[in-house]
Amino acid sequence: MNYNRIWGCLFLSLIYLQVAGCSSDKQLNQTVLADKWVSTSNPKCEIWFQNWGGYQRLLMVIESDTMEIKPSPYVTEKKDKPYLTPKPYNKVSKQQLKGNIYWNDAPKWESGIVYNARWEIDRANPKINLPQIYDIELSLSDNTLKMKLIEDSELYLSSDLKSIKSY
Repeated sequence: MNYNRIWGCLFLSLIYLQVAGCSSDKQLNQTVLADKWVSTSNPKCEIWFQNWGGYQRLLMVIESDTMEIKPSPYVTEKKDKPYLTPKPYNKVSKQQLKGNIYWNDAPKWESGIVYNARWEIDRANPKINLPQIYDIELSLSDNTLKMKLIEDSELYLSSDLKSIKSY
């Protein structure tokens, strides 16, 4: 029986348990904000927090308009193939904004406390003049994230958001 091999396996198992976080009390007590949130009010929007260790980014997708697309009135139909006839559908126009978040104070996500940050947008689709800078006010209460997006001291967007577990 090779005892060195057994001790090696036990040692690796203990390291795995520590890396998995079984021995850290800080991780269990710390409130972690969900990665993705979806608005419960209009305008419909989604926000995604992306944590890259040294900095944090925010992706926001705002549904700006809906158009009804109808097929051409000159479409020819074939008698035996009705499935080839185009159907009307709704096309949703979206604005995507992505940039770094710079927090005034590191958020602890305690209920009812408002956290402020500056959001510097460096990517957008469709294209806009970049960089764009917004002030953000976020507060968490009853599993609802309240967000206010402020541009030049005027409210640009206000929304109540619910977290999404999977996406």
